[in-house]
Amino acid sequence: MIDFNDPKQVAKAIQYTNVNPDLTREELLAHVKVCAEYEFDAAMIAPCFVSLAREALKGTGVKVASTVNFPMANDTLEMKLAVVRMLAKEGADEFDFPPNPGLLLGGDEDGYARELQEMARVAHEEGMRIKAMLEFGYITTPDLKAKSAQLACEAGIDWVKQSSGWGKGGCVATTEDVVILKDNIKAPCRVKVSGKVNTREKMEMLFKAGAELVGTSSGPSIVAGEAGDANAY
Repeated sequence: MIDFNDPKQVAKAIQYTNVNPDLTREELLAHVKVCAEYEFDAAMIAPCFVSLAREALKGTGVKVASTVNFPMANDTLEMKLAVVRMLAKEGADEFDFPPNPGLLLGGDEDGYARELQEMARVAHEEGMRIKAMLEFGYITTPDLKAKSAQLACEAGIDWVKQSSGWGKGGCVATTEDVVILKDNIKAPCRVKVSGKVNTREKMEMLFKAGAELVGTSSGPSIVAGEAGDANAY
């Protein structure tokens, strides 16, 4: 686990996020500038800004991360795969996506698994890392949470998340959910968290439970040991 007394190590475990729909070009450039200054692991941004961020972050070592079918999760698999290929062309290093929770909730485990498998296959063919936002705001029972993590890991997903922390399916990151994720995956699959992770203390608590990466809009505040916006993601 990282040393939480070392701000640089804390920053390297943060994907600083701004995916707000009303974000302007100027605000995006300001966001990635902060990512470079703090040396965050990645700038997590909307797909429309990937190429701009790629150029702005050139030479900084900060990765460009984006999203696929966020937050609705219910585009067709073919639509999602097309976006994966487009993100690769735009210059994304990795992306987070929500597998369709309705498939698992409705008993279509095979369909849910196939989506995870195909998304992982194409992402890796395109040289990108893939993170599955399992949206525990929808998948609420311990057994289904465990099953979603198992299927993601078996499919070759690089990182599992309990949630995007956004919208109806989003939920607050908890140590209980991190433990479920950690107990139902094996290396090289790892745990990322999102959802109201807005203090260094909360981040450390989640990492002690098994998380290794966090997506948050409170990145600078966490590094500084201050409280971020309680209403942000």
